[in-house]
Amino acid sequence: MWQKVKSVIRRGRSFLITTHVFPDGDAVGSQLALGLMLRKLGKKTLLVAEHPLPKVYRFLDPAGSAKVYSQQFDSRIEKCDAAFSVDVSTFERLGRIGPVLRRANINTVCIDHPKSTTRFAEVNVVDKSAASSAELIYSLAKSLRVNVTPRLAKLLFVATATDTGWFRFANTTPRALRVAAELVQKGARPNRAYQAVYETLEWQRMALMERALGTLRSDCNGRIAHLCLTRRMLRETGAKHEDAEDFVNIPRALRGVQLIILFREVEGGIKVSLRSKGGPSVEKLARKHGGGGHANAAGAIIKGPLNKVMKTVLADARRLLTNQKP
Repeated sequence: MWQKVKSVIRRGRSFLITTHVFPDGDAVGSQLALGLMLRKLGKKTLLVAEHPLPKVYRFLDPAGSAKVYSQQFDSRIEKCDAAFSVDVSTFERLGRIGPVLRRANINTVCIDHPKSTTRFAEVNVVDKSAASSAELIYSLAKSLRVNVTPRLAKLLFVATATDTGWFRFANTTPRALRVAAELVQKGARPNRAYQAVYETLEWQRMALMERALGTLRSDCNGRIAHLCLTRRMLRETGAKHEDAEDFVNIPRALRGVQLIILFREVEGGIKVSLRSKGGPSVEKLARKHGGGGHANAAGAIIKGPLNKVMKTVLADARRLLTNQKP
């Protein structure tokens, strides 16, 4: 499984490690963990992504090693021997880093877990049975015989826990629980991790949540729940986009809801976050609009005004739930 990846690592001295736009907990933890592993092997790393780490995950990177992409990084990226993309299902979800890699003709290694991954890299390790990308990074650590320190265990545990909804979602497999148990044995502290992610909220985030919940509506006889965030809400509450981390999962508590949609006004259009709760895969719906993701969690950025995008996506969502092609 890991022979080609290990060969890439052996041959190279410096590596880019990147992840998808608007990174979540799995993306953040996997990117940081892989960077730490490669440095333990004496390699040089450059961690860059299209968007910054969400505020709730910055405790994982106190030194600020993960950078936000700008053109000033192009020359450094071009000098890397290879690039790793973690938790990225399509080339487009690399953001502006993707075209840089193509221009530089750098070999890319893709490590991901959804079956819908397009295998856009030269080396692809895609395991649809894995609950998270972090589960695969942990497997790679063992294959490389990297010592899993408490710091590395924390990164991988947070990534695994958040991608499984703290072991509540349908992707919580026996394997995922075994990995989590091993990471706890190696020093991860579940209580401290949970507190850092979920119990350090600021008032601005709560005010933003209040506004967002005020837009919560049902559709398709209660099978769809959708809500939205506007720039005006951000201005009036003093919150930032990263304060909306995990808002899309709030409606999961509603009985009968199978599909959840969060619409957000962002630079470049409307960011649509999709979640499936016991319903059909949302990945194809996201891909139709130029995005991607997993069967149960996907997203896209769609150009156009909020009302128009909402109308279009909700129509697609209704067709998806009635077994029609979105």
